[in-house]
Amino acid sequence: MDLENPHNNLTLSESIPDPPQPDGRKKLGQTLTEHNLISNQELALGLNVQRKFRKKLLGEILVDKGVVAHEEITRALNLKNSLESDARLGAILVASGLVSHEDLNIALIEQKKLRGCRLGKILVDMGVLDSEMLALALALQCKTKYVDLKRYPVEEFECRALSPELLRRLKVFPISFKKNELTVVVADPNNLSSEADLRFHTGLHIKVAGVSSEKTIMEAIDKVYGTLSQNNLAHILHENIKTEVEKIEDLEEEGHSIAEEVGREQPIVEIVNHILKTAVVKRASDIHIIPEGKTAKVKLRIDGMLYDELSFQKERLSSITNRMKILSGMDIAERRLPQDGSAKIRVHGKTVDLRFSCLPTISGQSIVIRLLDNSQGNMKIGEMGFFEQDAEDLRKCIGKSHGMLLFTGPTGSGKSTTIYACLQEPVFCNRNIITLENPVEYKLPGICQVQIQEKIGLSFAQGLRQILRHDPDVIVVGEMRDSETAKIGVRSALTGHLVITTLHTNSAAETFIRLRDMGIDDYLISSSVLGVVSQRLVRKICPNCKEPDPEAAQKLRSYDFPVEFSNDVVFFKGAGCEKCNKIGYKGRTLAYEFIPMNEIIKKGIIDGESATTIKRFAIQAGVKTIEEIAFMKAKAGIISVDEIIPLLSIT
Repeated sequence: MDLENPHNNLTLSESIPDPPQPDGRKKLGQTLTEHNLISNQELALGLNVQRKFRKKLLGEILVDKGVVAHEEITRALNLKNSLESDARLGAILVASGLVSHEDLNIALIEQKKLRGCRLGKILVDMGVLDSEMLALALALQCKTKYVDLKRYPVEEFECRALSPELLRRLKVFPISFKKNELTVVVADPNNLSSEADLRFHTGLHIKVAGVSSEKTIMEAIDKVYGTLSQNNLAHILHENIKTEVEKIEDLEEEGHSIAEEVGREQPIVEIVNHILKTAVVKRASDIHIIPEGKTAKVKLRIDGMLYDELSFQKERLSSITNRMKILSGMDIAERRLPQDGSAKIRVHGKTVDLRFSCLPTISGQSIVIRLLDNSQGNMKIGEMGFFEQDAEDLRKCIGKSHGMLLFTGPTGSGKSTTIYACLQEPVFCNRNIITLENPVEYKLPGICQVQIQEKIGLSFAQGLRQILRHDPDVIVVGEMRDSETAKIGVRSALTGHLVITTLHTNSAAETFIRLRDMGIDDYLISSSVLGVVSQRLVRKICPNCKEPDPEAAQKLRSYDFPVEFSNDVVFFKGAGCEKCNKIGYKGRTLAYEFIPMNEIIKKGIIDGESATTIKRFAIQAGVKTIEEIAFMKAKAGIISVDEIIPLLSIT
């Protein structure tokens, strides 16, 4: 911004410095620029004007020219004055206008009660100060730099004996490594023990470059060290580095008949903890530990696809498997029979339920771990990916007092999550809901959830008979596996209960035929079924790296895509970026077909029509096929064309 006439030739490179005063105190201009209230260019031009008007103050000139507001000048002067002495953190926060005197006094009183707790943390917990502002204030207090790691060009580098677990514990992040000097950013510059601790573990000279917030440091560690390299893995295994890891909550570990020391060795514990935490950070739904020849591989299923994470020598598979069994409560002495187990971990404040499955193979024991993020159980129908009209029709079905609503699709198509979303609707507030599940994936408040246990005779059919005596309004059956369960379910739907269940069929229309094959009479099917949803999960394009896909239209036409479209339609794909782990996809949504029952479909069922005919009746009634729904989402830029092609084989 010009403060003088255009003929003023003063440039930034010629800017007039603001030298410190003889007593070492900072001038106002220096304070204004350091705290980004004005630019160096604006300060230089303001000082140039001040030379012409010797008696005029710099602050007055800057306010007159509209460079900065009067309130900002006052704030800068307060801050400048507070920093001319050895100011405490509270004084800096008040002087900079970040915290009021009242809030500071409340925090100081609280600090006296919580001996040892730092003032900054108390203010952040109170909600009057965010972590970034706290980091900036700490930098001012210690007269060091504030480093915003989100804008800093962070790159991974090799450093001997440096582990992400150590960095998380000390709340530091390395930004450069030269010779024997490690330069780091810290969350708390007043904590001198962290510098000494880091020096002890690395054997390097430590240089503190500045301050950043704890949250930003943790995010940077996750970004750079999210994947454990083979070199670091070998270092942990063979060098036996002892690092602190975040506590993982175990189940009871009693009743094992042999020594478990091999599953409790610190390097093995660190590797297992790292695998679990990496899976959570990368939003994986499953972890696969697969023995292959002389090695074993760890793969993560992210948005439905498997990706290699790391590999290790097969000699370590037994130790890692034992650690997994200890965590999940399985018998580590049993290696010949399949086993199941469960555990609960807490990673960065997020609670995740784990379901373990151990399967003996000819190459060794294979383990698959299902990760259940508890937040997924709180999704609503509107968040699942249904179009508005279909969501409204689905709400009408679950609003009925009796009848049967079926969700179909293969394993892993999100059927249980959709049912949980339905149960979150307000219509169920005053209704008695009982579920039969195997396993119970998410715990829902106010709902009676029953875990099926086939070993003791509690099957779906047996459980369904029992819960009918508990006066339920809504019955959720995890899966209709046999004709007995199906018959009881249909009978319940016809006698005043709303039954929500799942079935394994390839399309919504095939569901009616499958019920017929399970021994349900056609007239009972037409009378009890309210609607059928057949669904698949498709990956969403990462919004951060979305770009047009010029080959998309040709791909669809080469597969004889049944939906007509013009050449003007623009499809998109993901190029791959840091936020999506260079995959191009982030998150999933539904591709579905929803057939609500109507008179035409009822007549087709009673007449014994085939699935193809019933599907034709549904399309004539306005039902969109799963391919059409996917195509609509591709046109909207939500999914790529590559996600549509696998759906074309669905009849």
